[in-house]
Amino acid sequence: MAALERLAGPRTRLIGVSHVPTSGGLVQPAAEIGRIARACGALFLLDATQSAGQFPVNVDAIGCDLLTGTGRKFLRGPRGTGFLWVRAAALDRLDPFVAEIGSATWDGQQGFTWAPGAGRFATWEHSYVNVLGLGAAVRQALDLGLEAIGQRAAALGARLRRQLAGLPGVTVHDLGPIRCAIVTAKVDGLAAEQVAQALARAGVNVSTTVPEDNPLDTQDRGVHPLIRFSPHYYNTEDEIDRATELVAALATLPAPHRADLKPRPARGPGSDKTHPGRTGLGRMPGAHDTLPGGVRNGRPVRRR
Repeated sequence: MAALERLAGPRTRLIGVSHVPTSGGLVQPAAEIGRIARACGALFLLDATQSAGQFPVNVDAIGCDLLTGTGRKFLRGPRGTGFLWVRAAALDRLDPFVAEIGSATWDGQQGFTWAPGAGRFATWEHSYVNVLGLGAAVRQALDLGLEAIGQRAAALGARLRRQLAGLPGVTVHDLGPIRCAIVTAKVDGLAAEQVAQALARAGVNVSTTVPEDNPLDTQDRGVHPLIRFSPHYYNTEDEIDRATELVAALATLPAPHRADLKPRPARGPGSDKTHPGRTGLGRMPGAHDTLPGGVRNGRPVRRR
């Protein structure tokens, strides 16, 4: 933060930050970054791809001018959906890169007027069924309550991180004083893909970090690829404990048996590093999941 404050000045136009990086469980001090941006007069863009749906994100408390997010991660919405929020006071400082059918109104001559609000940045073509799916995912998250979701997810992540850190031959690599549900780890002597495939065969769904997706972090720490666990509120403590037991077994696997764990080929351009059709850790969530104990928005609900 001290380095950012030294670098930010009158020539700074935009500060862009990932709230939670894809490479680990670090939660960036977004509100402090917002203070620095306001002090130097720069716009503040927050990438909430990994945080939206995982815990509460308050644009006023953070002080960001723009916020982007995706539907397919912790919001559990359809793939191919996303959103942009823009503070009204920032609109006059931004120009969309193109005028589309819905983003501007023709004035009848040689000019046009931008649409009000962030709609001026939207594209005309989009999948209505996916937008409806995103809306359903957002409503479910609000119904459950983001505070309760955030507390539950963070507790599961902390439980898994603590257990993995206590295993011989296993190291965890999440940075920062505030960490979220994402947990990254490495098993000595085994490639991340080997561990991911072994866990997948046991019904535990994880992904791996990719060095080229995290070039700065890769240069700084040199730890990627890592195994990436992403528990969410619908997971149980038993699932967390079982994942730990499976990793412990892999960490103590005799050398002759490790050769049997053949990783799949590295992903190429256009492929996906996640496991298709799987979400989080353990099982696929149901459409009517509640938080464990049957709690929504802090109130008990009756299970049907």
